[in-house]
Amino acid sequence: MNDEGRMKGVIARLEQRFPANEDHWLNDPFRVLVATILSQHTSDRNSHRAFLRLAEAFDIRSEVLARLKPAEIQPAIELAGLSTIKSHRIVEVSKEVLKRFDGDLSRVFRLSFDDARGALLDIKGIGPKTADVLLSFGGYPVMPVDTNIFRVVNRIGFVKGSNYERTRGTLEKLIPSGKRGDMHLYFIRLGREICKPRNPLCQTCPLNVLCDYGLRKE
Repeated sequence: MNDEGRMKGVIARLEQRFPANEDHWLNDPFRVLVATILSQHTSDRNSHRAFLRLAEAFDIRSEVLARLKPAEIQPAIELAGLSTIKSHRIVEVSKEVLKRFDGDLSRVFRLSFDDARGALLDIKGIGPKTADVLLSFGGYPVMPVDTNIFRVVNRIGFVKGSNYERTRGTLEKLIPSGKRGDMHLYFIRLGREICKPRNPLCQTCPLNVLCDYGLRKE
């Protein structure tokens, strides 16, 4: 089976396995931005707990966080690790969002894909992955790649290695534009719940008959 046929099977099985995502905060691009910053170089569990603690301590809006000192944010996000760096980054991007978009990050979604990505990458503290996550939630046909997705698609056999742009380009060729946002979330869930870094649950994985790694384990 070629990669195009295999991806069709992957999409069908993941759509059947996972329900639609209903996290209400995902509709707010600024909250997505903060959550993405917290997720860098830490586990999903710790970044989620840090986000919830931050939300309990402060209203997660750019106009609120931009007026804080990093030291005020740091205690709430210690669980996410690198809290000194991340607290400074959150304050700085909050100031930039307030300055450039008057606090409304959704304004960037009115631009073309290239212009929107360029505007996001122009903000210090926003890299390619973070920009693509925001654009995905804004409805652009982009396929962001995080640690979970790198692991999953390498094990399946779609890519080899961890080059961001190469992996994103390969997946965007294989996944129809209208399904990339959902597939981003499905692959993340698969990586968190089943295709774990250690002791992946291949026997219960919906993709085990389509996955190079899973077939080798049989």
